[in-house]
Amino acid sequence: MKERGLNIKNLLLVKRPRETIEETDDIQKWINRFKEEREFDSKSESTIKNDITRLRVFLDFCYNRLGKGPEEMQTSDFVKFFNYLEKERKLSKNTQKRYFDLLKVFYKLMRLKNFKEFAEESKERKRFSNIEIRHYDAVNADMLNDILSKIIESNSRTKIRDAIIIRLLWDTRCRVSEILNLKYKDVDFNSGVIRITNTKNKEERTVVCSSGTLELLKYYCQFNIRQGPDNYIFQNSKGGRVRKDWISEVFRKAVNELKKEGKIPQNKRIVIHSLRHGRAVDLLEKGVPIDVVKEYLGHKSLEITLFYSHSKERTEKLLKVIKKML
Repeated sequence: MKERGLNIKNLLLVKRPRETIEETDDIQKWINRFKEEREFDSKSESTIKNDITRLRVFLDFCYNRLGKGPEEMQTSDFVKFFNYLEKERKLSKNTQKRYFDLLKVFYKLMRLKNFKEFAEESKERKRFSNIEIRHYDAVNADMLNDILSKIIESNSRTKIRDAIIIRLLWDTRCRVSEILNLKYKDVDFNSGVIRITNTKNKEERTVVCSSGTLELLKYYCQFNIRQGPDNYIFQNSKGGRVRKDWISEVFRKAVNELKKEGKIPQNKRIVIHSLRHGRAVDLLEKGVPIDVVKEYLGHKSLEITLFYSHSKERTEKLLKVIKKML
């Protein structure tokens, strides 16, 4: 609600002050060591950043709450920390699980053994094993067209760029970060063959796009500010890399509008990763061998690809086939 330029709701709501973290020399020492190890393991900048954000919370609790270093923490202290996350920071079980996974990595990289007892006890007591894993619903071609049309019909100055990114995600089955990291030197503008180098499992692979998408890509690229071999294909107004959260928000907004119009069911969980999900299911439905799908998607193990082979969409189709046979 707004009144004469004032956001009444925003002014009325009580704002909870964010808890500040007192970063001591000891905390910074551990963070620096952890960062070096993660960089040595070739983890992405965003992964390291998220890890360090959570690590700061843990180290702050150690030093400024308990007066201990991480190497002095005992099982009872870890219990106190997770109670703190739940009761004071009001974090969900899913977020607490991320802290748990982080601490397993942290203590392993720091060559410390005092987290092991708490980790084993947590496994025995199933502290983090009953967390619901939410899966995505797949996007099909008709739904994609509705989403693309909604984006193109918007008033956004970047609507053409954003729509091309989403169409390229559909064509290539790539992750969002892989497409946004594309540079001119990675794309063959004659054949449509694209080299994916900045991958999750650090293994380079090649993908292709349709002739229509390639034509759109050529059209878009001629307006880029920077067009050198090491410049990004998809650029913001300053020639830099487009943010992942921007594309996710554009996609989410289009989906929400389509849900309001009744074109996408309200109970469907459609996120930008649903494009990759949908195309993986599509390839399997068309009879492409699962090991080929694994390589094309860049999965590290066959188990990840098997998730798509047992997806809800494929199960629903199989049930319809079985029903006709009854």
